Amino acid sequence: MKKTLLLVALLVALVPLVALSAAAQSKGGQQVMPTLRDYVLVPGTPPIMATLPPNPHPNANKPPKYCGTDCLWYTGNFEESNPDSDGLQNADDVPLDYTAQVYNGVACPSTQGGKNVKVCRITGMGIDTHSNATRVDPTVTWDIREGVTTGSGGTVVCSGKGKQTWVPTGRSEYGLTEYANGVSWTKGCDLSPGTTYFMNVYTSCTTSSCDGGIFFEGDQTTEPPGAPGQYGPNQPWDDSYWESSTFGANWEPTSDACGYSGWCDQFSFWMSGTYVYE
Repeated sequence: MKKTLLLVALLVALVPLVALSAAAQSKGGQQVMPTLRDYVLVPGTPPIMATLPPNPHPNANKPPKYCGTDCLWYTGNFEESNPDSDGLQNADDVPLDYTAQVYNGVACPSTQGGKNVKVCRITGMGIDTHSNATRVDPTVTWDIREGVTTGSGGTVVCSGKGKQTWVPTGRSEYGLTEYANGVSWTKGCDLSPGTTYFMNVYTSCTTSSCDGGIFFEGDQTTEPPGAPGQYGPNQPWDDSYWESSTFGANWEPTSDACGYSGWCDQFSFWMSGTYVYE
């Protein structure tokens, strides 16, 4: 009887370790965690981040500088003082042998400035990334999709490659620097009002120059309107997906991927371009 109880106790103790090993990847002895929350948690503590003093927020009537003078919208800042703040791995990281992509829901408004919008012509976009890497590849891939659902990547509307920008935002959280990770192009990608699209900027680290780097796309916790730093029209809430063969995610809703309802409902991203009016 004692042996049976001891075996049951051992199995129960091993359950969290098995779950952790299924989600985390190891390369050269370094463990890669799928979420920012996993990265900052001290083992054995409740799933709540440490509360830190809030960062100053930009004027909501002005876009962040890295979005450019043709900024259409920015969802808002990562809020490190909010216990629901989190992030997901988003990178093609060859040295650490993992791939993961966050696809954010995007919507072109039907009206803007009292005028009817025909299309939103996108010529650039980016994400806020928390990383310990000081450099990344010079080229980054990007794509915009429609029809993404659980288990399905939908259809690619526009995609390409371009020069990858990697600019510190001036914020640092949990031992990681936040970077504005963006790309721009010449030929516009037209998004129609009334359709939800999904965007991804695929942070790339394919050489040893960024070996050991990790890349978490930070979420935006406060539901719009009124999100700290938000600029432009509201973007879809709780409509983003995570794709990663490394971590076993097959177009999984990001709120599920982060583990709890209320986490990863929206991410910090921006898009630039022009409104084409009817």
